[in-house]
Amino acid sequence: MAYVSSYEVEVRSYELDVYNHVNNAVYLNWLEHGRSKLLQDKGFDYLSIMDAWGVQFMTVHTGIDYHKALKLGDDAVVTTQVAKIGNTSFTIAHAITRVGDTDPAAKAEVVIVYTDVTTGRPTPVPKEFVRLYA
Repeated sequence: MAYVSSYEVEVRSYELDVYNHVNNAVYLNWLEHGRSKLLQDKGFDYLSIMDAWGVQFMTVHTGIDYHKALKLGDDAVVTTQVAKIGNTSFTIAHAITRVGDTDPAAKAEVVIVYTDVTTGRPTPVPKEFVRLYA
């Protein structure tokens, strides 16, 4: 089973749109934090993977499906896991669920390509990444 990272967030007033629910753009920030935490849970961050593996992440696709509105004061759990690993890319599955609910308020899929730090060209997914997250 793939490793799952999670963190909790409380909806803040400045994250709301004119309809008093979380603005769709805020979800992108929450997803980014989830991916960062996924690395941190295993002792890495975006800069250390450059040093350790000579690679960097490049997001090439983000898709979000919104199912339920989150409102001011709601507590939500953001889960992040590697759903698929390809040759030079991997797909992250995210879910954002209001605490106490069983169905997610939003689900997202993010495709990331590993690129070589010096050339910027796609490069194979490091074996260590596969070992840690597959």
